[in-house]
Amino acid sequence: MEESEKVREWIRKEVQDWDDELVCRARFKAFSGQRSDWEPIYLFWRNLILTIARQLGLFIIRPSHLKTHWFNRGGLTPLCLDDVLFVMYNEGEIVPTVDVADPTSGRLSQIFRRVTSSVLGLASSTPTPQLLVSHERLVLTPLLKDKAVQIVEGLSECHWNSWCIVTMKRFRDLCGGPFEGSAILSHLSAQGKARYLSLPNRGDLFEGVKVSISASSVPSVSSLDRDVLHLNWTRERLQQQLDVIDRRCETLRKSALACLHSGNKKVALRHARELKLANESREKCANFLNRVVEVLDFIANAELTKKVSEAIQIGAKAIKENRISMEEVEDSLQEIEESIDTLKQLENVIESTPCTQLRMMKKISKRSSRN
Repeated sequence: MEESEKVREWIRKEVQDWDDELVCRARFKAFSGQRSDWEPIYLFWRNLILTIARQLGLFIIRPSHLKTHWFNRGGLTPLCLDDVLFVMYNEGEIVPTVDVADPTSGRLSQIFRRVTSSVLGLASSTPTPQLLVSHERLVLTPLLKDKAVQIVEGLSECHWNSWCIVTMKRFRDLCGGPFEGSAILSHLSAQGKARYLSLPNRGDLFEGVKVSISASSVPSVSSLDRDVLHLNWTRERLQQQLDVIDRRCETLRKSALACLHSGNKKVALRHARELKLANESREKCANFLNRVVEVLDFIANAELTKKVSEAIQIGAKAIKENRISMEEVEDSLQEIEESIDTLKQLENVIESTPCTQLRMMKKISKRSSRN
């Protein structure tokens, strides 16, 4: 069910007088007079917006959707909606996403952004209702705070230290997307509960977030934190590869059984050989993943029982003893990807003619033996 359909269904169920023409006419008209005259209507729309967003699990809304999807009643939209959002903005319940500080850009660029906005007259300190609703996305700050608390609580359930480090991809997935992730990271950073960290690697940039899951502020970023970020990135990458290999193994297993039942033993045998190669790749990938997890667990346990300085030394020693280097990670991942490419080529053999199958099988077998 689409978002607009969910909203209309919920409104009809929860707002009993939504289809009452007299009541609707009063609610949809523009504000006029003193605040005491229109405040009941404002509170109705304000509470309705927050309630619907909470029901949908949203804390970022699109003003255009409110008019064309949420509250469109037979082509009519609330004339007061711009003013409702403007009042919510003035009371600190709405912030445009463009005004949310980006912790990944660094302190200097944030200061430069404020200065530039002030010079160009783009600062949101004195917007108009029309300018506010022209923004593509607006952050509902009460729901943003609630979501940030949920994120921290969720991380605390799977981490036992006073802080944890997650990759930016995982953080954004937990938050619901890149815009949501940026808004929550900005909020947590302002509260001293999170820090952005990055790690350059062969032209790429590993990004992550250090989050405090205790009452204290998050500690400053250390060299060990960057090592942990790299290990977490490696673990996620290896897990993705395992998922791909598992799906391929399941497909090959079903194909082999189907061919066997149909009496096509040659094709079934071919599938069985491909399955063997896939299982070998999976074992190699799983072993390396287990090594990474062991080091991460070792570092986490060290932080529980040692001071931060001692934990850094122990973590660095663990990484060195397990011989997990940046180069080894990249080489292992490349080897796994090459194995998967080989499996893809083997699958193409099945769709080829018998003569072509034989030639391709010989080529791939020679290539695998050389590797």
